[in-house]
Amino acid sequence: MKQKKITVQEMGAVEALLAGKAGLWSFSHLLCQVYKGDLPLAVFLTERLTEYEGGKEREKTARKVRNWLHDRNLPQNREEAFKICFALELDEEQAEEILGMTVESGIHYRNPKELVYAYCLRKGIGYMQAVQMKERLCGQSLLKQISFAGIPPEERQPLNLTGYVQRKFRSVETEEELARFLESSAARFGRYHNTAYRKFCRMLDCLIRPETSESGMPQEHSYSIRKAVEEYLRMGIPYEKRSSGYTWVHREIKRHWPSAKSIYLMRTRKTDVDRKTLLLLYIATEGDHEMQTEEMKPVEEHHRRMDLMLSECGMPRLNGQKPFDYLVLQAVRGGEEDEFISLKMERMIRKIFSKGDMEEEK
Repeated sequence: MKQKKITVQEMGAVEALLAGKAGLWSFSHLLCQVYKGDLPLAVFLTERLTEYEGGKEREKTARKVRNWLHDRNLPQNREEAFKICFALELDEEQAEEILGMTVESGIHYRNPKELVYAYCLRKGIGYMQAVQMKERLCGQSLLKQISFAGIPPEERQPLNLTGYVQRKFRSVETEEELARFLESSAARFGRYHNTAYRKFCRMLDCLIRPETSESGMPQEHSYSIRKAVEEYLRMGIPYEKRSSGYTWVHREIKRHWPSAKSIYLMRTRKTDVDRKTLLLLYIATEGDHEMQTEEMKPVEEHHRRMDLMLSECGMPRLNGQKPFDYLVLQAVRGGEEDEFISLKMERMIRKIFSKGDMEEEK
């Protein structure tokens, strides 16, 4: 079926995004906003992060910091993101922003090691001391009590475990209380987001086995994961891994975009479900079921339900200052209310990554 031409409203959103007029915050902008020191930020971060590495590889660290501050790339893993949070002496809430912008998920409150980091950020304890506390409190005796693969299918319950642990964790005030909390909560810990996994499986099943869905979707033949990704989730994102010629906006939108392989790994619990995949599945399934709040307009209801879904999964809510989130919100708001969100999203994505616009951005 031929896709409808991009609307004037969608075109305006795309042009604002590419021209830097959408009020977006890049990673470098966020770092500058949270930094309160007197030294130049690049110098300060380089010194702190080099100190964390025992004074080694200062030039390599300086190069990484320069790349972050010029939005050429982002921290590559959660440990690196946490180091930045400690270096800048951030609190838990600010750390959530940094983690959400760099590694797609905030503090994972069911991971005991990240709980220790969260406690130390809350109390203003430095990174080196936090690492020592993590090694002291998260030893083999604790790890043996934890099923890091997550809860087996036959034992899964609709309890929001991450939210439960997070609420209990708020009352922890001392290292002794933290040690007792880790010991008493061991049975609830896990490496992966179980709430996110349950939602992921339900929405994915709507795409690969529509006949099992109660969402009112038309009866269609079953799809393999690969076909479902191509049909519903790809949305015109280029396959190539190159980043030359891309602006940071292009890279941010493309980063962590799900593939058939990544979806398969999430389904088989080899990797955790990430935030971008959850949002794309929501868009592809129109939220999995019919609207339930008659007083609200579809725009308000979709926004509310996406934020609720993310909060339940321990992930940052939608933030219109991030390129991908900006597109999600524009897809919800733009065009005709009865048109599929996924079609509006795909039109904007294809326009952003069209060859003509890519040439103009080089």
